[in-house]
Amino acid sequence: MLDAAWNGVVFTPPTAIDIATIEDAIVSQLRSQINTIEIAHYPDGPETWRLTHRVGAALVMYKGAQYGELLDTSAIIQERKLEFEISVMMRDLGWAVGGDASGPSPGAYAIIEGIRTALTGYEVPGCRKMYPVREKFVKRDKQGEVWTYSSIFALSTVAVEASRPDDFPLFIKGIALEEGGQTSVTLGAAGYTFNSNLQIQLLQGNVFAVSIIAAGGATLIEGTDYSIDRADGIVTAVPGGAISVGETVQIAYSYAEVAIATAGQNEPTN
Repeated sequence: MLDAAWNGVVFTPPTAIDIATIEDAIVSQLRSQINTIEIAHYPDGPETWRLTHRVGAALVMYKGAQYGELLDTSAIIQERKLEFEISVMMRDLGWAVGGDASGPSPGAYAIIEGIRTALTGYEVPGCRKMYPVREKFVKRDKQGEVWTYSSIFALSTVAVEASRPDDFPLFIKGIALEEGGQTSVTLGAAGYTFNSNLQIQLLQGNVFAVSIIAAGGATLIEGTDYSIDRADGIVTAVPGGAISVGETVQIAYSYAEVAIATAGQNEPTN
């Protein structure tokens, strides 16, 4: 019991793409494609919910998310993979005893296929296309004579630090979700020599995931042996560290394309 009556609050998500927005879109998509059963959000009180539709129902619920590695930028930016479960509850599998699969109403198998068709490739604005992950039989309620199956679907978006400027997520979305184009390049280890200023100028700027191996095979440590100007691609030896003038080391790194972000558009430049 609550200590006092709760009058509710207005929740404003930190970004335009939040769990409730995505789930609403999924429910709307299923309702637009399937009209033979009840389509709804999973109830707050499932123990008291009862299937009243004469054919069946599909209930949508958020199951959880996995977050990718932290992207090397000034803001907190990660890929976010969300999973949603569609619980399919049907009074029939698809046929009566001794009958064929066609009948006066669809069964569980037909609805499962209909849901898969409706959601596979469906794109919620701000997210990548949905795809199926798994399906499984859950239970059969002998008393209510209801078959229950579970279909899991996933989609990906970007989790962005809420304190960034409004136009910043537009730029991040443009590079973080792109797989067909090339937004980052990883280079294998190559030899570089520290000059008289104890510096190495890499071939590219906007570098990340830098790994440096000394001539003797030891892995050098950032902050202890060297520092990096990531924007300009300059490696500088730390005084008193393990690096000396004229030393040749093996450096592997990745670099990102430069992008000019403006309100409402992104213009990649090489």
